[in-house]
Amino acid sequence: MIKRGRKPETSENSANILESQKPLSQSLVWKLQTDFYASQGPKAWSKGIVPQYITTNPYIANLYAKTVFGYCRDISANADFDKSTTIYIMELAAGVGRFTYTFLKRFLYMLENSSLKGLRFKYIITDLAERNVEYWLNHSYLRPYFENGVLDCASFDMTKDEELQLRNSGEVLRAGNLRNPLILFANYTFDTLPQDTFYVNKGTLFEGLITVTSGSGQPDSEDKSILAGLDYYYTDRPLQDSRYYEDNTMNDILLYYKDCLEDTAFSLPVIALQCINRLKNLFGDDIVLISSDKGYRNAESMHKNYHPYLSKHGSISLTVNFHALELYFKSLGGKAIHSIYEHENVTTSLFLLSQHSHEFSETEMAFREIIESIGPDDFYTIKKAVVPLHKSLTTKELLTFLRYTVWDARTFIEFYNTLLERIADEEDFPAEELISVIYKVWEYYFPIGEEGNLLYCLGSLLAYFGYDEDAIRLFKSSLEFYGEDAGVNYEIALCHYNLQEFKKAMEYIEKSLLSDPGFEESKQLKSLIEEL
Repeated sequence: MIKRGRKPETSENSANILESQKPLSQSLVWKLQTDFYASQGPKAWSKGIVPQYITTNPYIANLYAKTVFGYCRDISANADFDKSTTIYIMELAAGVGRFTYTFLKRFLYMLENSSLKGLRFKYIITDLAERNVEYWLNHSYLRPYFENGVLDCASFDMTKDEELQLRNSGEVLRAGNLRNPLILFANYTFDTLPQDTFYVNKGTLFEGLITVTSGSGQPDSEDKSILAGLDYYYTDRPLQDSRYYEDNTMNDILLYYKDCLEDTAFSLPVIALQCINRLKNLFGDDIVLISSDKGYRNAESMHKNYHPYLSKHGSISLTVNFHALELYFKSLGGKAIHSIYEHENVTTSLFLLSQHSHEFSETEMAFREIIESIGPDDFYTIKKAVVPLHKSLTTKELLTFLRYTVWDARTFIEFYNTLLERIADEEDFPAEELISVIYKVWEYYFPIGEEGNLLYCLGSLLAYFGYDEDAIRLFKSSLEFYGEDAGVNYEIALCHYNLQEFKKAMEYIEKSLLSDPGFEESKQLKSLIEEL
């Protein structure tokens, strides 16, 4: 037995062993992971505990929409395609639903303004956590999509589920009654699923076994993750049997790495592979997978690698072996296209499988255009470079960059104070262009009540420029997602006052004073109305 990889911070004799030498995919850390998401629900994202921005912003949603639109052009051009067929788009581990909303905005725009208008599709948003499913069903921004039938949702356990019970329509999707192509999204998904880890040296394949201990030292008060107070290390054990898994395809992948790697550890995304296989069987063997995650795109990027480090951000995550996913798809007659560069944050990959005769020319062309230009990781790299410099940029440059981001809400918040300062002081301030950007940012924004009240910021700017009716809508959304607030109610009252709707103005003044009886602006506005 060989110990390697991450060593415990405390000595083995001073730590309590919670589990000893388990295959990584069977470790207790995954039970902790499931419990974390179930207990946190939407708060995991609204409180910023789990990262999401890089895979939920409008820029990446727009790139996915372009790729899916290319796929729809491919299958629509096939003479065998039945125009009455519903194309299913399924998102795994969707969290709060921010990507869902933005994708639908972009994709519907493309469909409705193209020759594919009328194409039948249904977007299925899924997650394991029941609290997330309830959140989507009750979110006012998603409600119109549920009502018109383009959106449905389901609780889905990627470790075992073989069918989908749609919560909005009540429809149950089962194997045998579907011959529909599936477009699958997995963003920051496979990195949070159980994986196994192995080590190759001198032609011998070892399984990496994890031991989890409770540290005996003083716990790190800054560590709020599910592994707080825990430590782990790996032990390598030689494999005696080449049939490690019941699935021979997965065993073939192990043998491939045994032959091509040396003194290197590699992981296998076992649950991801099993989930894809079950969905492939459910939807009749036609599947397109687009995934963005921290991942290895080829065997070379795993050279001299060690067993997985469990990144901690509330939950845990591991780097994903996208190359193993490629081997799996190729074994079934499919193909894969990866980012052409090594990326710092996420790799975006496309996996294609079809039992029909049509080619993926439009799909591949759309995706290659993305990865050969500015992909999701490139966008994030550029954004990180630009935002710290924004005060040195002209207002025109700021607004141009916001268009480049596809009107990204986070970037707008980061520019907000600078724009606000320039409105009154800057000669020839481009007010009309700013107003246009405000409406676009609003169009693609999905509120979850996170820090930085964009709804209030947008409403304040529209009110300043005299767009009081729309400002009221934004302020009311602010109340919906952030709760009652004296200042927001005052702003609504002031908008109604400007519209000469004095009765409505008084209604919101009273709400403002109910929240804060001493709110001076509301008291002054009340006196002004009473004098009329």
